[in-house]
Amino acid sequence: MKDYLLISNTKENKISDFYLDLVTSHVEKSTNEKVSFKELSPRKAYEWGLDPKKYDTKLKNIMSDFQSNYEIDCNFIKTTEKRKKKLLLADMDSTIIKEESLDELAKQIGKEKEVKFITNEAMNGRLDFKKALIERVAILKGNSTDILETLKKNVKINDGARELVKTMNVNGSITVLVSGGFTFLTEYLKDILNFTYTHANTLQIVERETKKFEISGKVEEPILDKNAKLEYLNGYVKKFNLNHKETICVGDGANDIEMVKFAGIGVSFYGKTALNRVADIHFNNTNLLGLLYAQGYSDSDIIN
Repeated sequence: MKDYLLISNTKENKISDFYLDLVTSHVEKSTNEKVSFKELSPRKAYEWGLDPKKYDTKLKNIMSDFQSNYEIDCNFIKTTEKRKKKLLLADMDSTIIKEESLDELAKQIGKEKEVKFITNEAMNGRLDFKKALIERVAILKGNSTDILETLKKNVKINDGARELVKTMNVNGSITVLVSGGFTFLTEYLKDILNFTYTHANTLQIVERETKKFEISGKVEEPILDKNAKLEYLNGYVKKFNLNHKETICVGDGANDIEMVKFAGIGVSFYGKTALNRVADIHFNNTNLLGLLYAQGYSDSDIIN
């Protein structure tokens, strides 16, 4: 069974023959044998099959330097018998969408600065997620639910998200959007992107005598946090009679650590340091198509 070295960059599509020759040279020196690469996407993604017994930490260190010098993501992927995963769990904020949804709601009411600070602390693991969520939602108290609709209209879906979900769905995988954010947005994204399931927190909404709907400033229990994300992972593994090796999970912050840690492939997508420490692979120059390339999909396999 092979491991794989994946190099990818979808920011600039800059992987030239020079880079391919350089990587091939490093791999051949490490393994002491001739190797060839497979093109997954022209100028964007390539992989080398590796015998797990024939490469060492020296090659990993060289590729780490290569990544730093050329801003091309380099990931070593340990594969199981079934490389294409049967279950995807994806975080929402700053992963499937570009925005942190609570920060964007706060921006609409002129409270972005204080909410963004709390978000940052929580995503870097310096503040308990549940406490941070309650504090940020309280700042929204008394505002019209119109701000929720405005966010839905303006939200930006990250490049590769549509293709990721669609391709995995077509290949028989279960796709799950699991977020510490809110159901008003996850349900909206479920309809657009066709996730099989979604899970998130629920904002408490109150109706005033004027028939206006307002945000109460509270979150309905139970609150979904990092432990809940792992519980959903375990629950779906059990429900569909899978094992954890058949799963891929992706996120960007400390709230995603537990599900990423226990996934078959745990992905940090432009992630915070706390998540990077536990993730199997990291994308900092590659969009969400990287999750498909990591499973061995090439452009000809990807459903647009």
